[in-house]
Amino acid sequence: MAYAVGTMNKPDTKELRTAPRFRLQNPVRLYGCTLPLVVGPTGTSRVVDGHVQNISSGGLCLLAQKRLKVSELLVGEIAVPGTRASIPTLLQVRWLRKNSFGPRYCAGLHFMLQAGITQALQTSTRIAGLTATGDGVRRISPKRK
Repeated sequence: MAYAVGTMNKPDTKELRTAPRFRLQNPVRLYGCTLPLVVGPTGTSRVVDGHVQNISSGGLCLLAQKRLKVSELLVGEIAVPGTRASIPTLLQVRWLRKNSFGPRYCAGLHFMLQAGITQALQTSTRIAGLTATGDGVRRISPKRK
């Protein structure tokens, strides 16, 4: 039997992100809780608290002290710095990495409501065109005949 000796090449990994990430200058806090998979006495919810490291239209990277589980659902709020406002959101844990320093865990979270919002916007744009402006989105009325 012959054995080949050599170095293993790292397989090419395809970038799965569909939107660019933006690193946040000021710490943004995310707090909430996990959603139990089973409703009732056996289903338990845990508190989640951490800081958002970067964010995109598809998700965010959370730095947290407590371990999360991949595929776990979180319902939470993203605090808006300098205000008392927060943005409610539903997220799913896509990946988890243990850090060697700083917060114990780094987790990739995916916005779950994104698909529904995107579909609603696409439906809305078919009814009446939307255009982006410097201040947001402006509705354009359909032309009358």
